[in-house]
Amino acid sequence: MLSQLKTKGICDSSTPNGIIVLKREKPRHGYEKEGNPQNNLRKEATVLGIIQILCCLLISSLGAILVSGPYSSHVKPTISTILMSGYPFVGALCFAITGSLCIISGKKSTKPFAMSSLTSNVVSSLAAGVGLFLLADGLVALGTVSQRCDSEREYLSSLPYSMYYYAIYEFKECLLASVSLTGLLVVMLIFTVLELLMAAYASTLWWKQVHSNNPGCMGAG
Repeated sequence: MLSQLKTKGICDSSTPNGIIVLKREKPRHGYEKEGNPQNNLRKEATVLGIIQILCCLLISSLGAILVSGPYSSHVKPTISTILMSGYPFVGALCFAITGSLCIISGKKSTKPFAMSSLTSNVVSSLAAGVGLFLLADGLVALGTVSQRCDSEREYLSSLPYSMYYYAIYEFKECLLASVSLTGLLVVMLIFTVLELLMAAYASTLWWKQVHSNNPGCMGAG
């Protein structure tokens, strides 16, 4: 019995008379470390920052495709409006800065960094809102272009045979450009909405941290 107790580590000492003295082990509070508000804040801020940086990369990549692609005269005005606004690049850069600040603020956990993250997330929310409006307007304009392409198809049947093949080529180019750009803008719109939600949530999170009096949440890092 004594050997079994020693093997389990319960027996800490014994007296000269052979009386075993047992000491209780202190309970391990592993949950305290897991439930530490500072650790939770760090993890949450890191996830938010990574998502915002990914949104930046995807939106800027799609913007580069918009710049480099050749377009027909039907869709050029729509694409020019989006590119001249600078949203695919200026907005994406804003998202990258916000995401980086979010990750740093989660690690530092000081009020100046929290205030910086709050400000940058508010700006990102505004930028995403503007981008959402531009992309929605662009999708509506592309829908009009698609209808115009369909109306031109009816006109083709009345053309002479010599002009038919040239006109059908323009129709196919118009339809292909409209469909491909619609898909591209839809993807960009999805990540813009995601960025808007992340920035709005992060703004709420950092606002709470700035106005928090809990030293566990706003430690010196």
